[in-house]
Amino acid sequence: MRIMKVLGLTAASAALALAGPALAATTFSTNFDSTDFGTAPGFTTLTSYEGWNGGPNGIEVQYNNVAGRAFSGNNFVELDTNANSSMSRIIDAGSYVLNYWYSDRPGVAARSNGITVLLDGDRAFTSTGGAGGSQTDWRQQTFAFNVAERTRLTFRAIGTSDSLGGYIDSVSLSAVPEPTTWAMMIAGFGMMGFALRNRAKSKVAYA
Repeated sequence: MRIMKVLGLTAASAALALAGPALAATTFSTNFDSTDFGTAPGFTTLTSYEGWNGGPNGIEVQYNNVAGRAFSGNNFVELDTNANSSMSRIIDAGSYVLNYWYSDRPGVAARSNGITVLLDGDRAFTSTGGAGGSQTDWRQQTFAFNVAERTRLTFRAIGTSDSLGGYIDSVSLSAVPEPTTWAMMIAGFGMMGFALRNRAKSKVAYA
C-alpha cells in the first residue's frame, strides 16, 4: 500500500511538472507610477519607460493632472507626443489576456484619440476613441489572444498626428493556461487528492 501511495504522489507531481512549462509565459502589470515626478503638474517624453521601448517620437508620461486625471496613481501615458508614436515590448509564446484602461484626451476631437494594439505589426485590437469631455473618461479594454512564438506587443497612436491623443493607464498581461495544461493540472491535483485521502484512511485504520 505504501508503494502505491508513493507512486500516486510521484505521478501527480509529474503531471504538475509537465503542466509547468506551458505556464511559462510573459506577465506584467504597471500603472506607470514607478517614477515620482514631484507634485507639480507636468509631462515628460522618454525613450523607454517601465519595460516599454518608445517609438520614433518616444513615450509621453503625464503626471499630477496636467491634462486630465490618471486612472490609478499620478501618472499615465500618451502616445501622441510631438507626433504619433508607440511603445512596445517582447512577450513569449503563450495564451494571454491583455487588460488596460483607456481615456479620450479631454477637449480633443475623436479623430485624434485612437490607439491600437499590434502583435508583430498586425492590428489585434483598437480603442477607436471619441470626443474628449471636460475630464478623463477611463474605460477598461480587454482582449484575449494567442502567440506561437516570441512576439512584439505594441501600443500605437492612430489618430491625427497633432501632439494630442488618447491616454493609457494600468496595463496588465496575464497568462492563460492551454486546455491541455488545465487537463494535466486537474489530473495532477486529482491524483494527489486520491493519494492523500488513502493515506488518511490508512492512519485511521492503523489507530
